[in-house]
Amino acid sequence: MTGNAIATIDRFVAGDWGSTAMRLHLCERRGDEVVPIDRAAGSGVKFCDDFEAAFFDAAGAWFERDGALPVILAGMIGSNLGWVDCPYAACPADASALARHVRRFTARGIEIGIVPGLRCTNIFGLPDVMRGEEVQIFGLLAHPGWPRGRQIVCLPGTHAKWVVIEDGAVQSFFTSMQGEMFEILLAHSLVGRGLPQGAQRRPILADDDEFVKGVRVMIDDPSLATEHAVFAARSRFVTGDLAAADAPAFLSGLLIGAEAFDALGAFGARGIDVDAVTLVGAEGLMPLYALALERLGVAVRMVPAHSASIAGLSALVGAHDRAAAR
Repeated sequence: MTGNAIATIDRFVAGDWGSTAMRLHLCERRGDEVVPIDRAAGSGVKFCDDFEAAFFDAAGAWFERDGALPVILAGMIGSNLGWVDCPYAACPADASALARHVRRFTARGIEIGIVPGLRCTNIFGLPDVMRGEEVQIFGLLAHPGWPRGRQIVCLPGTHAKWVVIEDGAVQSFFTSMQGEMFEILLAHSLVGRGLPQGAQRRPILADDDEFVKGVRVMIDDPSLATEHAVFAARSRFVTGDLAAADAPAFLSGLLIGAEAFDALGAFGARGIDVDAVTLVGAEGLMPLYALALERLGVAVRMVPAHSASIAGLSALVGAHDRAAAR
């Protein structure tokens, strides 16, 4: 299949293949709209020994039925642990720049493109990287209603990204390990001893009293450092002030409250005034960040990661179409 083939086909396969899971979507263009019409799943990169076999086990039926559909993938599948090592594209980057760095190859007669991820020097003067989140960002930017000028986007998750976008291009971003810290503190530190673990924990909701309390503790006292505050989840539990079932929510509130407060402070110290943030993430996680940001006086818009990913991968396919037509 040649590079121009993507431009002439109404269906394509888009996928997010991360460390822990492969999520594939069969997408169809209907006018200006791209609609996912089927889905498939498989093992993540760290569980996979044969990427080609895993991919075709998951998506092979689509190719048998519809022929040699083009494929575009994002996530850790493009890392040095994945199918093809795709070096990061440098910021600032818009969709066209990212599309130029997509690594293309052929497997079993199918053209496959892998998105490279982004690298930058962040606002702290330190190197930073993302792989997978960039397609969600470009999904936002592809929306005709996306505003011009400088915008701030936050992608909550295990390694949350805080992104500066200006006039359709990612300028820089920095990473917060709050999500991973939450899991480490509960599973491997004294703070988590005696508390529910893994599937035993109930879902944390934005209106949970203890989550709200944790956010309030961190936001209302700027002098309180995170490393001092987190032990309160332990001390409140052992003194009977906090039920074991509620402690994870309190800890989450402390960490998310601290992350939001620190992020806005870091932007402000560099002359970046933030009055609105767009959240892109899991529908259970975004409201937690929204509560913290709104308490800090910031307007919030929420976009599900799933829809942003498909829109972003479609935008990269479109950027390839335009480049191939020149």
